[in-house]
Amino acid sequence: MAVARRMRRRGWMNAARKATQSDTRPTVVRHFASRSSVTPVAGASAYIFDVEGTLVDTVLPSLNCWCQTLAEFGFSFRTADIHRYSGMNEKEALGQLLPESAEIRDFILSKYTWRFRTEVLPTVRTVAGARDLIATLKLQGAKIALATSCQREELDRYRACLGADEYIDVVVSGDDVRRGKPHPDVITAALKRLGCTPGEAVYVGDTPYDAEAARQARVRSFGVLSGHFPRADLHAAGCSAIFLDPKSMNLALTAPQAA
Repeated sequence: MAVARRMRRRGWMNAARKATQSDTRPTVVRHFASRSSVTPVAGASAYIFDVEGTLVDTVLPSLNCWCQTLAEFGFSFRTADIHRYSGMNEKEALGQLLPESAEIRDFILSKYTWRFRTEVLPTVRTVAGARDLIATLKLQGAKIALATSCQREELDRYRACLGADEYIDVVVSGDDVRRGKPHPDVITAALKRLGCTPGEAVYVGDTPYDAEAARQARVRSFGVLSGHFPRADLHAAGCSAIFLDPKSMNLALTAPQAA
């Protein structure tokens, strides 16, 4: 089993150019509002959320946008080839996809950004239960932060779509840090603004890169399957609890305890 986990981990870790990762991983919680998942979910005083793919449903529209943009420049990729880098900083992801085309990568990224903002951004919707989860955590006394690599223009649209600003204490975007995920910068910036230690917080994300960023920040990570990564990949990356979506995580918080 340990060998299988290392093999799974190698694919996305090589893509992120990370050297090594500990073989010791917490036990995954296979949650469908089961009692066993309530304790770890409720055991933090601050929750830091990724946004794209975790709270807002952007993964498949973004992948389609990438495929269309790359095709315009004569590059043909399967959706699955691009998805393996979903959650990684866009410049780094493009560098992985086109390692020998550095001279046009910035132009491709600019075209993708334009297409995403004009065609995709106006149509995005929240992931099931996203606002309710944030409200539940806030009403239970937790501090709430959004920490995402996306730029402020996208984040403003996502916040309007989410409609949860009244519950959110801190917001960190890609404009506030030097490096995107899998580097830990957005998480460490959120911790600092929240006034929390790593041990007091949980980072909730939808990709292995979210979990890797949390690991580097020494923060526990929870995974949601709304990013379309296999449960095993999120587990191998370090997620200590995994949920179908924010709605499922919220059910874990609100499910009645057995006597």
